[in-house]
Amino acid sequence: MGTIHRTLSLLCLMVLTSPAWGQSSVIVIEGGTLIDGTGGPPRAGTTILIEGNRIRQIGDRLSVPDGAQVISAQGKYIIPGLIDTHIHSGGPWMHRLFLANGVTTVRDMGGAVERVLTLRQEIRVGNILAPRMFVSGMGINPRSMQALNFSSHREMAEKMVEAGVDGIKITGYTPQQLKEVVAVAHAAGLLVYGHPGPKIDGRAPGVRLAVEAGIDGIEHSNGILEDAMGEDVPVPGDFDATRRDHLFRFWYGRMHHNFDTEKADSLIQLMVEEDVYYSPTLVNSARHGRTPEELAADPALRYIPEGELDTLSRFGEEEHEEWTQSITLMKEMVRRFHEAGGLLIAGTDAPGAAHPGWSIHQEMELFVEAGISPMAALQTATLNNAKVLGKEDELGLIQEGAYADLVILDANPLEEISNTRKIHRVIKDGSILDPATLLEENLRLFGP
Repeated sequence: MGTIHRTLSLLCLMVLTSPAWGQSSVIVIEGGTLIDGTGGPPRAGTTILIEGNRIRQIGDRLSVPDGAQVISAQGKYIIPGLIDTHIHSGGPWMHRLFLANGVTTVRDMGGAVERVLTLRQEIRVGNILAPRMFVSGMGINPRSMQALNFSSHREMAEKMVEAGVDGIKITGYTPQQLKEVVAVAHAAGLLVYGHPGPKIDGRAPGVRLAVEAGIDGIEHSNGILEDAMGEDVPVPGDFDATRRDHLFRFWYGRMHHNFDTEKADSLIQLMVEEDVYYSPTLVNSARHGRTPEELAADPALRYIPEGELDTLSRFGEEEHEEWTQSITLMKEMVRRFHEAGGLLIAGTDAPGAAHPGWSIHQEMELFVEAGISPMAALQTATLNNAKVLGKEDELGLIQEGAYADLVILDANPLEEISNTRKIHRVIKDGSILDPATLLEENLRLFGP
C-alpha cells in the first residue's frame, strides 16, 4: 500500500485544514426537538451533551460543563447523521458535498481494494475531512476476476475478506457461484449484496434465484420489475444487451408493459421472509423521467466537476414517457415492500446521475412520494442503514454512547421531508461543521 498511502497523505495536506471543522472536547446542544431515529415521538426542549466523538448524556435539563461549546437549538430539530449505503468514491471533491448535506457515513460499493481501504483508514484517523466510510472493495464478476487473475468467485471472496472489507458486492454470477460467495462472507460475519441482473444478458440470475441462493441485499429498483414481467418486453432487432444505453432505453424503461403484480408480490414476500433488504436507489432511476433541461437546472451542478456527470438520461420524449411509467411502478414496489415489513434502506449510487449529498434527500423524498411516512423515510437513511452496516448501536440514531453524528435542522422533517435539506449545522464525530463554509471550500479547492 506504500505508493497509494503516500499519495493520499499528500492529498490530506490539501484538504484537511478547514475553518468549518470546529472541534471542542465538550459540546452541548440546548433546547432542540430531538427526532432520535428510533421512530419514537419527537422530544421538545432536549439537551444533548457530547464528549469527544460520543454522545454522553441526553435529557431535559443538563448542567453545562465549564468550557463547553454551547449550540442553541431553540426552534430547531435534531436528527441522526444521514447514511448513504450506495456510493462510489470518485475523488476528494465528493467529501465536503456529503458532509454539507448532513451525510456523515457512506458505504463505498465498488473500487480498487487497496485504494478504498487506505481511504477508509485515512478518514478513520482524522487525516481527511470526510464521512466515515465502509467499503465493499471491487464488485465480484467475471470481468473483475479476470482483471485480478482470480480463478473463481470463491477465491476472490476469500481475498476480499482477508483484505478487510466490510461487506461483499457481487454483480455477475450464477446461483451456485453466489452460494459460494455467501458461504465465505457469512463465515466471516459479512453481508453479500448486489445487482440481481440484468437477466437478459446472462450476467446474473435475477431477484428470486439470488434470494434463494442466500443474497442479503438487493440493490437497485429495476430488479423486481425485471423478475416480475409476465413476458419479455419487445426490443428492436439491433438491440445489444451489452450496451448500457440500449439496456436503459429499450429494456428497463419498458418493463412496465408486461408487469405481473402477482409475481412482484411473491418476490417481495420471499425477500421479507428471507430478511433480504432492499435498496432501490430510486433517485438513480428517476433521472430518466427528467428532461435534459430539468437536469441542467439542478443547482447542485455548480459543485460537480466537469466530466463527472452521467449523460445516460438524455433520451427523447418517448423514452421519458416510458420511464415515467416504469418509475411509477418502482415506487409502488417500494411501498409494497415497506408495508410487507421489509427492511428498506436508502442508497443513491452517487456520483454520476446522483449528486453526492443532495441525492440522499431526493431518495427520501421519492420514498414519501411512494406513500411512506416522513418518519419511516428518515429511518431508511439513518437506523435502517446502520442495521445493514451492523452498527445500529452506534450509528443511525441519537442515544447515549452512540457516535456524535447529528444534523441540526431549521424546520421539521416530519411535517415535510424536504426539510432535511434545511441544515443549520452538521456534527460528525463530535466536530461541528457549517454547511455553507464546506460548500465555499469545495469551490475554492476544486473549482465550480
